[in-house]
Amino acid sequence: MMTVQRIAKRGLMLASLALAMNIGALSAKELDLSGKTVNFVIPFAETGGVAMWAQFYAPLLSEALPGHPDVVVKYMPGAASTKGANWFQKQRDDGLTLFGSSASTQLPYLLGDPRVRYEYKEWTVLLASATGGVAYLPKELGEIFQQDPNSLKDVNFIYGCPGATSLDLIPLLAWKLLGLNVEPVFGVKGRGDARLMPTLTPSKPTPTP
Repeated sequence: MMTVQRIAKRGLMLASLALAMNIGALSAKELDLSGKTVNFVIPFAETGGVAMWAQFYAPLLSEALPGHPDVVVKYMPGAASTKGANWFQKQRDDGLTLFGSSASTQLPYLLGDPRVRYEYKEWTVLLASATGGVAYLPKELGEIFQQDPNSLKDVNFIYGCPGATSLDLIPLLAWKLLGLNVEPVFGVKGRGDARLMPTLTPSKPTPTP
């Protein structure tokens, strides 16, 4: 069970996923959320991984927070998660708002994205979860990759993602190190939409005997 200790000014950061709350300098002893509804705001669409993460933790947070309040997940996608983070930065310290961010929220902050109007130093983390990602290939290309990864270096792929300063920067750099030709398509609203995009394979390599 998660223990809520001192919850400072604002919060929810996400280690790759993290969470914090706005409640001023109240201690857990002073905080009573009995009969209240806590809004758990996610700056992504409901089809993404962070949304699933939030849905998983919402009932656990309800059990752990003082007074066992209802915890309701709400989605505020836009501007590669900076829209929701900017909104959260402006909220008053009432103890009724949680915010879930991911590396897609942290990277714009670290890289100086001009859309950022939030300050992590003013947030306090309540919960953090280490996460990872998996990239999939079409079945026939996956079989070729298993035999000889270098045989896919002449194949052109596309990868849909929100923007150049999002979490997708990490896999894009990884594919570059692997020597794969992956063209990013920026501006995709969420992971659900990205999964619907085709993978371009103009020329299919011949499997290694």
